[in-house]
Order: sequence, then structure tokens, then C-alpha cells
Amino acid sequence: MQAAKYSLFCALTAALIAAQPAMASDKDRCSLQNGSVSVTGIGEITAAPDQAVLNFQIRAGAPTAAEARTQAENTVTAFLKALEPLKLPKGAIAADNLTVQARYAYNEGKSTLTGFEGLRSVSVTVDDFSLIGEVTDLAFKSGINEAVGFTYQLKDPKAAQQQARSAAIADAKAKAEELAEGFDVKLGKPCQLSYGYSAVPSPRPLMLMAARADTAGSSNASYAADDLTVKAEVSAVFTLK
Repeated sequence: MQAAKYSLFCALTAALIAAQPAMASDKDRCSLQNGSVSVTGIGEITAAPDQAVLNFQIRAGAPTAAEARTQAENTVTAFLKALEPLKLPKGAIAADNLTVQARYAYNEGKSTLTGFEGLRSVSVTVDDFSLIGEVTDLAFKSGINEAVGFTYQLKDPKAAQQQARSAAIADAKAKAEELAEGFDVKLGKPCQLSYGYSAVPSPRPLMLMAARADTAGSSNASYAADDLTVKAEVSAVFTLK
């Protein structure tokens, strides 16, 4: 029995020794014993926005909650009906849930119920920026009384994000090589890598549009979209040989 155990031990030992060449050598591992170089690469590209999201809100005041709710619902329904001729794609219009809240007047520490207010928000996404003025005119003609604002964005930001990340990676490599050359050391392999990205939208107010809603021809106004800036940041730690 002892001889069998000894034979098994020898066989396992031989197998482990034989497997050693297949394992990574110390030279291939991330060892920071000779020092390291830490860099942050930054990539930044600009891209023209291809969508605008317009945000509106209806505030309907009435003596009763039921009346406030009905007024808000009717206004939103009228707005959605007015948008139908534009034939916007499915999902371009989103209406939030309706909320109703009580309104009070305060005098000498006492509160008096003065009525109710129905609130509902509607957002409209357009790919054609020439529709911004027309959609806004339709909103106010339908009874919408607040233009919250609109934001330009990218319909599919993945391509821009990938370009920014590639630029950040190239920047990190260049910085690491520059540091190594400047201090007369040899750059090793990268051992720690991480990245993140962020797209910075360009918000535009609708205040002027609201003021011009009853002016003829306001729907013909043009809205020039500034380019969006897409940024990426890459962090890397390289070993030194």
C-alpha cells in the first residue's frame, strides 16, 4: 500500500515538473519590481447631433381635482392629435403620467384650499431640426403652457464613443513611450487598464420660442445645432524593464 502511494506521489510530481514550461514565466508576468509608469490618455472628438428632444408641460388649474385632471388630459390629447400629420416614428412621443395636486393660499399662518392643478409632461423627439419650431407652435396652439427646454443628442452614440476611446488609447500609449524615452528607461507591458467615456450634450432653451408662439411664421425659425463633444479617458499602468 505504501509503495502504491509513493508511486502516485512520484507520478504527480513528474507531471507538475513537466507542466512548468507551459506556465507563464516570471518575465511574462506583470511585475512592478523595476518600477512602473502610470498615464492617463484622453480622447476627444466632435460629432454633429442628429436628434433633438423637445420637452413640454401642461399645468391646468381648476376648482376641483376632476376638472384639473380633465383639462390636462384634454390638452395633451389635442397636442398629440395635432402632431399626427407630421407622421413621427413610433416612440418619438412620450407622455408622462398625469398628476394632480392641491393648491393652497396661506394667510396669517392659516392655509386655505384654492383649487387643484393637473400636471403632465410630454416629450417629442425629432430627427429633422426644421420641425422644432413647428412642433413648438403646435404645442402652444393645443394649450400646452410650458416649454421646459430641448436638448440635442446623437441617435446612436456608439460609433463616436468608439472613436473617442481609440484616440484615448493612442494618447495613453504615446504618453507612456514619451515618459520612458525621456527618463532613459525601457517600457514593459501594460498591467492595469481602465477607461470611461461621457458625451456632453448641448442644451438649448425654449424661452424665445414660447414668446413667439403666437407670432406668424415662428415655425419657420431655424435652429443651428452646435457639435456635441464626446470624450474618453483611459488609465494605464506600464511596467519598466
